[in-house]
Amino acid sequence: MSDSNDFPKPPPPDDFSKTTPNIPISDKDKYSSSSWDKTNYSHPEQPPADDWGNTVANYRPKDGYEDFGDTYAPAANKPKVPDWGITQANINLADADFGDKQSAGTGRNEEYGVTTPYFRLPETERLKYQNIPPTPTQEAENKQQEEKARGGIPSWMWVSGGLLSMFLFAVFVLLVVYIAFWKESSYKVEIKGAPAGSKVMVNGAYWGVATKDASISLDVLKAGETKKIEITHINFKCEPETIKGEDGVQHEPIIAKCQPFAKPLDDKCQDIKAGAFDVAEQCANIALDGLGEDFSVDDLLRAMNLYIIQFASGKYDIPDRNMQFLKKAAGYMKRLPPTVQVEVGGHTDTTSTDAINQPLSENRAKAVRDALVNNFGISSDMLTEKGYGSKKPKTTNDNEDGKFQNRRIEYIAIKK
Repeated sequence: MSDSNDFPKPPPPDDFSKTTPNIPISDKDKYSSSSWDKTNYSHPEQPPADDWGNTVANYRPKDGYEDFGDTYAPAANKPKVPDWGITQANINLADADFGDKQSAGTGRNEEYGVTTPYFRLPETERLKYQNIPPTPTQEAENKQQEEKARGGIPSWMWVSGGLLSMFLFAVFVLLVVYIAFWKESSYKVEIKGAPAGSKVMVNGAYWGVATKDASISLDVLKAGETKKIEITHINFKCEPETIKGEDGVQHEPIIAKCQPFAKPLDDKCQDIKAGAFDVAEQCANIALDGLGEDFSVDDLLRAMNLYIIQFASGKYDIPDRNMQFLKKAAGYMKRLPPTVQVEVGGHTDTTSTDAINQPLSENRAKAVRDALVNNFGISSDMLTEKGYGSKKPKTTNDNEDGKFQNRRIEYIAIKK
């Protein structure tokens, strides 16, 4: 084993005072530009350190001392170098370097060119910047001027003419196809003698309302098809008419065949406003009570069709309050001949889509039929059911009053 006394002795403690410059510096050395002078910390005129770090000037230069380097420190009374000082010209250029032509006796440049050169470019570079190609706009203008000088037709006129010719040809083709294939032949017919305010249906679709002079015109009926004309009124029973017209031939007028019911109803029952369930119920009960002992199936169904069941939106459950009317109507239905067959039809307005309206109308019709058969003892052979969705409106769907009447259960005698 080695003796611990063989280890060298540790160095003496540091003495930082020995590293401090302790000799005076001559004026010549004091202002030397060598790099070691920048670490001098003993000069009494040293400015405080700033954020520039290692490039800070550590002594005050002599008056008039110029320093254009990165560590430039402003001398006394010397103006501040601007921020673009790096690009500041530090030499004087001869006037001859500013261009090709100079005013006589002044040495000032008269022609600086497109890029205003600040010094003389080589000849190859000068030609490159002087021969700048024209822009697309300038090329188009030059071309127009050339065509105008030649007296020819501009190309844009040829293009426009071609496009116009193609458009006119397409219109002509469509017109020929429309006349040959798409145009539907039609005719018109006028109905006379219908009670004022009567609603007219054509093939189960609402067509319009008879005017005060008891007439209505049916226009644009497709020729060659059989049309069923129905006239409905709360106080009249009208016979349907079937017609078939020819293209362009005025059909002879239809004379409405209508007979008044035994007991007329108030006019308010003809056009029930939206939400007036109580008015509809009142009108229906008045019509039922006015049937008497000798009534037809048409008289009974007229009264039942006045009633509007208050289904919830999108639902087909019959409210309890509506069950009372169905019970009362069932009492009259039991007095009908056993050969009678009645269709219970479900109808909606056009608020929703067919995909929703069709099954909803079917479910509502089934709910009413089931109630009459299962709850109130009507023979199942007497009643059928069918859903029509929004395909057969009773009146217009253009307003809320019309939609209110179109959301209905309608009873039709299929067999009397």
